Amino acid sequence: MSNPVLNTSIRYPSFDLIRLLLAVEVVVVHTWASLDPHFNWPGFIRAVPAFLAVSGFLVLKSFASTGSWPAFARKRALRIFPALITSLLLGYVLLDYTFLINSLTVWITGGWMMPPHTNSALWSLAWEELAYAVLAVLWALGAYKRSVYIWLLLAVASVISWKVTTLPISPYFHVLSYLAPAFFTGNLMFLHQDRLMRLGSVLPWVFFVVVCLWTYIPIPGIGGDMAPSVVQAFAVVWAGMAGAKLIPAKIPDLSYGMYVYHIPMILFLNATYKPENPFLTGLILTVALVTFSTASWYLIEKPALRLKNRAGAAPVDGARVS
Repeated sequence: MSNPVLNTSIRYPSFDLIRLLLAVEVVVVHTWASLDPHFNWPGFIRAVPAFLAVSGFLVLKSFASTGSWPAFARKRALRIFPALITSLLLGYVLLDYTFLINSLTVWITGGWMMPPHTNSALWSLAWEELAYAVLAVLWALGAYKRSVYIWLLLAVASVISWKVTTLPISPYFHVLSYLAPAFFTGNLMFLHQDRLMRLGSVLPWVFFVVVCLWTYIPIPGIGGDMAPSVVQAFAVVWAGMAGAKLIPAKIPDLSYGMYVYHIPMILFLNATYKPENPFLTGLILTVALVTFSTASWYLIEKPALRLKNRAGAAPVDGARVS
């Protein structure tokens, strides 16, 4: 098999849309949960593992086109930190200093410490950054030169996740166990992209919709609670890389901003206005979040990405962080 890691020139039609859909799902779930104490909806897709799968694909592409760890680290830092720092400052302005410190704690510990009054969405960023480091180590070891090594890692990670999900422990550890299988799924889809791209542009979206409805389809359980995360990871990446481009114009990548900004805004609205009308609250949040995320993209994130591309590597699709 030719070395697929060298194939970094392909442009993919729908990753911005996929990441936006995942971010919207996260915002809807968190908003609903903040207003309804009896909220209990698992969502269509497990968003954080799905984001890790997208990163597993796009960040491997980024590393392959960069060729060096320092340049790769610089590019990732310029993608992650501008909006992250802005989200911390937003929490301080809208809420208070305690919220800022608690949010830092959640981010640094990857959610191991989750104090109240915090931007709880930041827990996933530490694990995403760890995944980047793992990718760099695997690259240095030559693991991506033969996909069999990544298949073995996926198998081991999946078995571990399956075992973890059978234990009566915190759901937090169940979610953590989904991340590695999802990330390696994204890696493998990059390595085998040539074959997947030959299957057409309609089937990936059909499969994505079916997987979104998985909860409502009586499919026998295979691999415990772990299997849906791997299948969802595959569906999300396949739709992003090979699915027909549903929106003809390029859309701004608002997904990361929406992800890191929505919790401070939700808490501020709930504390300030004490809403009784969930629809009105959702409308206000939508307008505020989209406006702020758009401003963040054009004034903060996109200018930072220009600095990333000046590092000497060809521009690539940036991976959204979950």
